[in-house]
Amino acid sequence: MLQQTPTIKDRQAALLSDDPGRFDPATAFRVAQFVSPDDAVVIGAHGGIQPTPLAVSGFSRKRGHAELKSAFAPIVGPLGSLPPAYGELLKREERNRSGALASFFNLFAARFSELFVSATEKYRLARGLRWSADQTDNGFRKTLLALIGFRTAGLVEKAGVSEDALLRFSGLLAGRDRNVSALTSMLCEFTGLPVHIEQFRRRWVALPLHEQSQLGQASGLRLGQNSTAGSAVEDMSGGFRVVIGPVAYADYLALTPGSKRLAEIFSLTRLFVGSALHFDVQVILKKEDIPFCRLGQSDAPARLGWNSWARVAPAQQDSADAVVTEREGSAISA
Repeated sequence: MLQQTPTIKDRQAALLSDDPGRFDPATAFRVAQFVSPDDAVVIGAHGGIQPTPLAVSGFSRKRGHAELKSAFAPIVGPLGSLPPAYGELLKREERNRSGALASFFNLFAARFSELFVSATEKYRLARGLRWSADQTDNGFRKTLLALIGFRTAGLVEKAGVSEDALLRFSGLLAGRDRNVSALTSMLCEFTGLPVHIEQFRRRWVALPLHEQSQLGQASGLRLGQNSTAGSAVEDMSGGFRVVIGPVAYADYLALTPGSKRLAEIFSLTRLFVGSALHFDVQVILKKEDIPFCRLGQSDAPARLGWNSWARVAPAQQDSADAVVTEREGSAISA
């Protein structure tokens, strides 16, 4: 007969039952809530007259309810707020097999415990989100989204990156200073790959037809003032390049034009730098990973200009031919 694989709830409950001292009170409370149906957790105090050395001394599940013995919000007992006489009365009731008084005290202990845990998680975003049933209703999360301008409903879906990524880099996105160090750090952390920025990339900006110098125009042409030779002007200050790599071949394929990962890189970079600057992305492939071009490959079909190289010997240098513009990289393939 096949044995059923224990679920994560069963494993957590077993660990809390076997070794409750490994858990801090707040985590033990959340685990007890997590493994209990409808959050039916009974918070009990330590019995006896001697203080216990452990903040959490026991956990058990009976008849669909979870009972946690903890000392972080006791009502009775050696650390309780009530006089010792109430503890003696509780012991006498338990000897008479009556749990009414203990259940009455546990009503207050459960409420105090929940307030204690909520105060513990108030300024700990990761802990609060981990155990929150509705993460979107977290006040701290809403504040961070408001700081970066994404509190309005529907804006996160148009950002091009996940809400978790926006929250992760909210400190950099909320700042007014935009610098290369911050952008490099953000992209390195987001991609997990080596990234550096090439500044002042040369580019040609096309001039509209009505701004190009033409013979016979009404204002006339004056050399050095309003005359331009050509249909484009050179710009060195309005563009930069995001260089990713050298990377392995698997990461190189993950950054193929039309992929979601590359589109997220473009979206995150555009959110950071704004609309005034032009940029593109260059992906450098390690020379050891440059494959031979073979027809009929099913895992990674050859694409002209991306992953097809005409060579018969090992490569002598990394491949830096792949340069993707924002228009090409932002279009996600179906």
